[in-house]
Amino acid sequence: MKYLVTGGAGFIGSNLSEALLQRGHSVRILDNFATGRRENIAPFLDEIELFEGDLRSYHIVRDAVDGMDFVLHQGALPSVPRSIKDPITTNQVNVEGTLNILDAAADAGVKRVVFASSSSIYGDSEVLPKQEDMTPNPLSPYAVSKLAGEKYCQVFARIYNLHTVALRYFNVFGPRQDPNSQYSAVIPKFIGAILHNRQPVIFGDGKQSR
Repeated sequence: MKYLVTGGAGFIGSNLSEALLQRGHSVRILDNFATGRRENIAPFLDEIELFEGDLRSYHIVRDAVDGMDFVLHQGALPSVPRSIKDPITTNQVNVEGTLNILDAAADAGVKRVVFASSSSIYGDSEVLPKQEDMTPNPLSPYAVSKLAGEKYCQVFARIYNLHTVALRYFNVFGPRQDPNSQYSAVIPKFIGAILHNRQPVIFGDGKQSR
């Protein structure tokens, strides 16, 4: 099968791309390297097709989607603090970029689009475990952008018969994650501290979650 991975040079996208290659699939990556890293895809660069471009450009997105069976849409500006400082760019990349992907995918006859959403859409609800049917309560421009992406996925599934799936990521961790990133969860921060012989720091009484 032929896969397009947007944001394929990022933490999650590069791991997805590598896993697909290991399973014998054909992989194309679309990334503008604003947050993705070239070193993340260096080990398998010769095995992929790389499109260097921006999600906000429909023509670039349309070219990248052409001929693909599936799209794994990981590309985004993944930062709550950044979205608060610059909500306009967050909306352009995360909402308009997602709309470009969905429109191009529907036009190109893609079989399925998997959209990387976020647990941030739940807001500060203390109810656990979180469930898909809980009422969203986004508290940042980033969370709003991800919820908007989900809604666009639903609309394209209903109107254009484009099969879509939205995954609400929680605390993802693993290889190629930057523990110093503003968006890193507590687990990579603890692992990074331990690897450097430092004691993990727990603030407050230890009962809070991140």
